[in-house]
Amino acid sequence: MKNISLSTSLLFLALVGCEERPGITEYSRETAAVSEAAGPASDREPIRNASPDGSMMDTSSNAYIVFDGSGSMAGEPIAQAKRAATAFIAGAPDDLNIGLAVFDGKRMDGREIVPIGRGPEQREKLKAEIAAVEAGGGTPLGAAIRIGTDALIKQFQKQLRYGDIRLIVVTDGAASDGRDFMDSIDFAKKYHVPIYTIGFRIGGSHPLRQYSEAYFTADDEKQLLQAMEETLAELDDSTVIDL
Repeated sequence: MKNISLSTSLLFLALVGCEERPGITEYSRETAAVSEAAGPASDREPIRNASPDGSMMDTSSNAYIVFDGSGSMAGEPIAQAKRAATAFIAGAPDDLNIGLAVFDGKRMDGREIVPIGRGPEQREKLKAEIAAVEAGGGTPLGAAIRIGTDALIKQFQKQLRYGDIRLIVVTDGAASDGRDFMDSIDFAKKYHVPIYTIGFRIGGSHPLRQYSEAYFTADDEKQLLQAMEETLAELDDSTVIDL
C-alpha cells in the first residue's frame, strides 16, 4: 500500500447521478472551480495531526459507504443497489477498512450502522445491514455525509495520517436536508476530503456533481458495481468483482 501525503486527494465516493457513459469515471470539470472557490490551500485546514488513543502508523485504505434507502429507491432499484453493494463488499481487498451509514424507512436520520473496520466478521455485518435496508423516508444526505466525513477524519488521524480515505454515498436523488447538505459539503472541502459521486438511475443532474472530484453513472446493478470498482482502481490491491 502506498503512503499518501496530505497533498494527495483523500477520496470521498458518492453514489449519485453521472455522465453520458454509464459506470465510467469522468474527472469533474467543476473540481478546479470548487477548489478555487474554497480559497488558497493555505486558507483551508487539512486534517489535523492528532494522535487519538490507539493510534499507530497504518497505510491501509478506508472506504465509508453511505447507502440511500429512501422511498424513491423502492422496488427494483433498491434490490439492485443492495445486490451491487453486497458484491462490492464481498469482493473488496481484504485489507480495505469499510464503514457504513444508512438512511431508509427504519433509519431516517442517516445514522452510522457499522463503524470502520475490516476482517470477515466486519464484512458479514456490512452485508447483513445492507440486506436489512427497507426503502422509505427522505434523503438526509447532509447528515450522512457529515457522519461519514467525521468517521474518516478520525480514522485517518488514528493511522497517523497514512493511507487514504474515501466516502461512498449511495443515492438516487437530491438531499432533503438542504442546509445540512451544504454545511456538510463545506466541512468536507475544509478538511480536503474530495467527493466521488455515482448516480443511480437519475442521469447527470444532481447537486453533488459540482462538488465531485469524479462522477459516475449507473442504470443497473452491473453498472453500479462497475462504478464502485472504479473508485478503488488506483489502489495497488484493487480487484475486479463479478456479480
